[in-house]
Amino acid sequence: MKIESGRAVGGGVGAKRAGGAAAPGFSVGAEATQRVAAAAPAGAVAGVDALMALQGEADPMQRRARQARRGRAALDALDELVKGLVLGTLPESVRTQLQRLRRDAETTGEPELDSLLREIDTRVEVELAKLEMVARVA
Repeated sequence: MKIESGRAVGGGVGAKRAGGAAAPGFSVGAEATQRVAAAAPAGAVAGVDALMALQGEADPMQRRARQARRGRAALDALDELVKGLVLGTLPESVRTQLQRLRRDAETTGEPELDSLLREIDTRVEVELAKLEMVARVA
């Protein structure tokens, strides 16, 4: 076998026609040709992505309960913020908690609950903006 360095190596362009370039005494049966033609391209990754997306999709009741807990936690954190401002000692943990609660917001699919949560989130945004202004001045 002779190895030539000047020749480019290329991938297969497509399936060759059966019987066109077969060696003498060798032939490909019609059954083998059908099996090769029936082979599907590697598209299983899309199926796995869809399956993972479905598994990641939470039950609407779980999402509702999670967001209701987040709303209560946001109100509690806002109360802690008020207490800290009145006493003159505001722990950094309250600010961090408000930022985390803001980041975890998602819709529940219930218009009334989503509206209430948006109002709470607006209050959280306002208070975080105030804290940032105070931090810039100090």
